Amino acid sequence: RMMESKFMRAICTILFCSFTFCFLFFYQADVMTVVQHLASGRQTFYNPLLGAVLITATLKLLQVGVSSLAKLGKRGFALTYFPSFLILTIISDLRPTVDGVTFGNWLWATPLLIIVYVFVLISVKRFEPYEPEQRSFGPFSEMIWISLLLFLFYFLFTGLLSNNDRYFHLRAKVEALIDKRDYAGALNVVRTMPHTDSVTSMLTVYAVARRGQLADSLFYYPLEGGARTLRPGKVHSWLQPDSVLYKVTRNSANYQLTGFLLDRNLSEFARYLPEYYPADSLRPRYYKEAMKILLLKKQGLRLVPPYKKGSYASYYYAK
Repeated sequence: RMMESKFMRAICTILFCSFTFCFLFFYQADVMTVVQHLASGRQTFYNPLLGAVLITATLKLLQVGVSSLAKLGKRGFALTYFPSFLILTIISDLRPTVDGVTFGNWLWATPLLIIVYVFVLISVKRFEPYEPEQRSFGPFSEMIWISLLLFLFYFLFTGLLSNNDRYFHLRAKVEALIDKRDYAGALNVVRTMPHTDSVTSMLTVYAVARRGQLADSLFYYPLEGGARTLRPGKVHSWLQPDSVLYKVTRNSANYQLTGFLLDRNLSEFARYLPEYYPADSLRPRYYKEAMKILLLKKQGLRLVPPYKKGSYASYYYAK
């Protein structure tokens, strides 16, 4: 019977540590990077590997503490893991706000769940001396299967109630990759996003600019918000300080010209363009396209669709 109990405890430990580490490191790493940075008042940064190891170890120690208090050693042992899974779910569901992060509905749900959990724990503890003897032993014993079923419930609980918003994950990944200066990787993620917002558009423009492709590849990516998304002002990045974005963009001629293109303000674009590109032969792709569209517009004409993917015409005529 002692060997059976040790085997069950080992299985529970392996399942918990494996799931928690993989969940944090492979699925929630970018979200945790954003949330931890905002929760610290933008003072510290999250290391995905170190963070996953430390959180897993801390939650395992919490389980050990709960187990030593509850002293459940039979079919109800896996119940001692619930507080750890609850905390894992809560920290994985924190949401950014203007001032930091919010716990959302967990503020009222957590006390309620703890009360229910304590009631269940006390009931199981009282029933434990009267549990019938096991009818099977080994890897497929009743004790093991009850523990596995409880862990399946925990996995579903954490997976369904943590932050599983696909767009949020993708935007967090874009932020994390740009913070690592992996601009190509960030732009590849942007291409897969089902839609965009003004902050993601600002980071998209920034990433394209850092790669030196602002005037000939920007419109391959989804963009929203016009010129107001070029620099921090009404919108702000989760990870990039406003000062960093301002430093790169404030004196950029291409940023100024791209702003006119994003707002479809071709008359102002044409007025400033000669200051930076006096000769037509030197003008990048989008600038030539914009001047062609403006010339046709003055004649009461427009380019005939279909428009090439990634062209300025496809953006200009989209609305």
